[in-house]
Amino acid sequence: MNYKKILLLFVIFLSLLGIGAVLSNVQSREANQLLEAHGLSNNTRYININNKQNIGEFLQYLNKTFHNKKIQLHLDNKIQKNQVLVWANHSVITVPTETGRYFVPDDFKGQVSFAILGPDTKIKTLHAQGNSYVLWNKRYYSVIGNLKHYHQMDQTKYYLSTGINQPTAQERIKNYQIVIDSNTKVINQIAKHYHVSVHTPEFVKKHQIHRLSVINEILMIIGYWLVIAICNMILALVNWRQARRTNLRDNLMKIWLINRSLRLLLIEGIVTLAAYIFLCWRAFFSKTDHLVELLILSFIAMILSYGLEIIILKRRENISA
Repeated sequence: MNYKKILLLFVIFLSLLGIGAVLSNVQSREANQLLEAHGLSNNTRYININNKQNIGEFLQYLNKTFHNKKIQLHLDNKIQKNQVLVWANHSVITVPTETGRYFVPDDFKGQVSFAILGPDTKIKTLHAQGNSYVLWNKRYYSVIGNLKHYHQMDQTKYYLSTGINQPTAQERIKNYQIVIDSNTKVINQIAKHYHVSVHTPEFVKKHQIHRLSVINEILMIIGYWLVIAICNMILALVNWRQARRTNLRDNLMKIWLINRSLRLLLIEGIVTLAAYIFLCWRAFFSKTDHLVELLILSFIAMILSYGLEIIILKRRENISA
């Protein structure tokens, strides 16, 4: 394989990486919007712990083992579907409120739990002396904020702070799905300690993007496809000229050209696979099947542009003959 082919294949590889990067940016942008609406980041995963430990004991383990690591938890109640317990050991990713405020780190350190209400939550509240309270498990929790309306998240939920010394921490951990926002190493270590699997939350995977918001990205992908098509047409021209220089005729030249073409397409398939592996390693994708679909379309573009150029060259030869 001469240097021209190597250079063209390298350009194709870079174009495939560009296509993957565009898709990653689109998915990351929407995922960020969704996660920020939930008060979480892209590192969010969830686990289920099925033992008799209570939430306070779980938080003690986190404080002791990961004191210098940033961790934020959303504990989704499996029984009361609209309740979420929130805890963080350092900073908190805040969610915009319509009135009042969101949780701050100090809210998790004391012995009193606080409540934040979603826009359409159905939980009963008591109003007294200018303050609102939520009644749950025979305890009253002061409402410190009301969230703004976000279409990306469930509007009916309400949020309670929790902490080692707070009444909400007395609940059994098995009754909650534990959504963890931290670095991957910390999450995997927690999962290993409790012998459970790590999963990605559904709200990270499911995101709806308005078509008009990705016009620029679509044009960029089309641009990369044009580059790939041009490179393959040049590769077809190179193979054609090499075939003519062999002085082979008729079927022998046809067999030679088919052999070289299949070899080239096999190499391009390997290049496409290498691009997929590299992108999965280095970029964020909430749905890798979208990446697979784009790369398959890119490979089809390679085949079609290569074949089209061979047909054009063949017709030109026939006309000149």
